[in-house]
Amino acid sequence: MLSNRTLARINKRPREVGRLPLLVVGGGALILAALLYLFEVLPSSGILVVLGGGALLVLVLHRARKAKMNISLTYKGNLDEETSARFSSVRKALEGLGSSGRIWRLPDSARLPGAGEVAPSPERELVRVGLLPTPGIRADVPIWGIEAGDESIFFFPEGALIYTDDHYDPLPYNSLKVAFFSGRFFEEEDLPDDATVVDRTWRFSRPDGSPDPRYKKDNVEIPIVLYGLLEMSTPSLPKVRLKVSDRRAAARFASTFGAKISMEEPAEKKAGHEEHRRAGKHSGRSSSKEGGEERRSAEILEREIRLATARRALGVSKGAGVEEISAAYRKLARTHHPDKVANLEPQVREYSERRMKEINAAYSELKRQWNDPATEGARAG
Repeated sequence: MLSNRTLARINKRPREVGRLPLLVVGGGALILAALLYLFEVLPSSGILVVLGGGALLVLVLHRARKAKMNISLTYKGNLDEETSARFSSVRKALEGLGSSGRIWRLPDSARLPGAGEVAPSPERELVRVGLLPTPGIRADVPIWGIEAGDESIFFFPEGALIYTDDHYDPLPYNSLKVAFFSGRFFEEEDLPDDATVVDRTWRFSRPDGSPDPRYKKDNVEIPIVLYGLLEMSTPSLPKVRLKVSDRRAAARFASTFGAKISMEEPAEKKAGHEEHRRAGKHSGRSSSKEGGEERRSAEILEREIRLATARRALGVSKGAGVEEISAAYRKLARTHHPDKVANLEPQVREYSERRMKEINAAYSELKRQWNDPATEGARAG
C-alpha cells in the first residue's frame, strides 16, 4: 500500500537496467570459457556448461534489476470497508467519465461562457480516461487514470497520485476539489454522439438570424452544444479544467468528490436564448429536448451512465440495434475466450479474463434495456 516511504522508493527507483553489470558477468563467463578451452582444463561439453551458466546468470541478474524498476502495491485483503467503498465509488465514476465520447483539457487562458453566453470552442487537447499504465508501479487492483498532456492523475485506494516528468506527487482525496458546471460552445469540429445540441446558428447570418446569401459556398450551420465542465483543484497545484461531451458522466464524477450538482444552465438562460435567436436559427425541438434532459431523475441519470459504459465496453455507438450489439459481443467473446488465450503469457490471460467479465456484464446490461420499458428513450437515442 502507498505510504510516504513507498512513494519515495517509487520516485527513486532505477529508470533503466544498467548494462555494465550485465557486460561484466557475460564478458567474465566468455573469458573464463576461453581460458579453460585454451589450457584444455575442461572438455568441450564442460566449456558449454560454463557458457550456459554465464548466460543464465546474466538473465537472472537482468530480471532482478528490472524488478527494481517497478514497486509492487498489494491491496487485496488489506483495505478496510470505508476505503474499499470509496475506491469502488471513484472507479465507477471514472468508468462513467471514460465512456464519454470526447473529453478535452482546456488551457488556463481559455475564456469560458458566462450566464446566457455562447463561447467559441477554445484551443484544447484530447484527454484519455481509463486503465492507463502506471510507470514504476504494479498494483494488484485496477488503477484508473486521467491523462491530460504531459500530466496524469492516477486514482489509488488511499488517494490520487499526480504524475509528471517521471515523478509522482501525492494528492489526498480530501484535498482534491472538483466543481461541475455547464457551458454553451459553438462546435465546428466533429460532433460527439453524446453531446447535447441545444441550438444551431449560421456561420454567416443576417440580423434576423437567417443565412447571409452573400456566403452561400462556405456558410454552414454550426451546432451550439451544451458541454459539461469540470474543474479540479488542489491547494498547491494549478487547476485542471476539462470539457466533457457527456454532461451526466461529468456530473456524476464531480458528485463523487462532494460537488453540488445542478444540471441546469447558469442564470439568465432565457436571455441567452434570445441572443441565440438573433445569432441564428432557433431549434424548438432541441430546446425541448434540453428541458427534458434537465428534468430527468437521478435514477434515470444513473441508468444512462451504465448504458453508456456498457456500449463503450462493447465498442458500439449510441442507438446501436440488437443485431449490432450481439455481433460485437460475439466477436469480443471469441477473441478473449479462455481457449483462445490458453497458451499465451499469464498477463495476457489475466487481461482476457477481466475483459470477458467486462463484456459479459456490458452485454447483460444492454439486454436488460431491451425488455425494460423505462429505457425506451435510451434505445431510441
